[in-house]
Amino acid sequence: MKKILLLLMIIMLTTSLFAGNAKMAEADKLHEEASYEAEFKLLEGELTSAGNNNDKSEILWRMSRATLAITDQLERDGASKDKLLSEFQIAWDYATEALSYNEDNYNAYYWRAANIGRWGQTKGILNSLFKASEMRDDLERAVNSNPNHGDSYKVLGMLYDSVPGIISFGNKAYAVSLARKSIDNQDEPDRPYDYSYYLELAKHLWNRNWKESKRIREQKKQKGKFESKSSQMKKNWFYDGLVDYSKATAYSASGVKNMSDREEAVIILDWLPVEINKLSDKKPGDFDDIEEAKELLADWK
Repeated sequence: MKKILLLLMIIMLTTSLFAGNAKMAEADKLHEEASYEAEFKLLEGELTSAGNNNDKSEILWRMSRATLAITDQLERDGASKDKLLSEFQIAWDYATEALSYNEDNYNAYYWRAANIGRWGQTKGILNSLFKASEMRDDLERAVNSNPNHGDSYKVLGMLYDSVPGIISFGNKAYAVSLARKSIDNQDEPDRPYDYSYYLELAKHLWNRNWKESKRIREQKKQKGKFESKSSQMKKNWFYDGLVDYSKATAYSASGVKNMSDREEAVIILDWLPVEINKLSDKKPGDFDDIEEAKELLADWK
């Protein structure tokens, strides 16, 4: 009898896990299709019946992600700043609750940081500078939990590029290294590239603004610093030192060896809109990337 009960419990648990995984896969598919409202409603319904802490954590970080995407659409539609700030806070709360159920959930750290970042962009840098360290810490926790999480490296690069270096921890060279690290950790199974990673690399290269000779000179130093650091996170500040500039890239078949930072930045932005326009399933963010690339090129050329 005990064996029968044990077998039934195993079957019930397996069925529950399978159903939960199927629902999460459905939510992820809805997100990929930019059906954010439907994604949120599905997750909200699943949360009420979640059976364990890990399930709750997985549902909640996705609710944070969906809320952020919905809020970005509200911004496109002209929502007020107060409305946007309120929604970013709600999304932040979902990620924080996810961490209360699983403190090692790298996705929860990432989406909490992403919402801090969007809150800061909306609030303005002078009013949100005090949030920068909080955002950095969450992103570092994410990559400590998952060292291959490209999105976290991308947002860390954005953070180091945008925060002032004199009164805070900003560093343009770190931003370039982290952007290159993110590109080498892309996770886009249904697409050839994560184009937003390349857009950010272009911006960081333009802002670093090293000439060709300095790129070559500094790369040797960066490689030495990468090898000297014991922390994996600190190593990634100097990841650019490991890049083979002569190797073909997605945007340059002959590599980038004989280029300055700004020359490389321009060829990335020349390439990016052409590639995105080849996609048959463009999402709202893709159109944003195309528009931003065109605006930047108009300013840079």
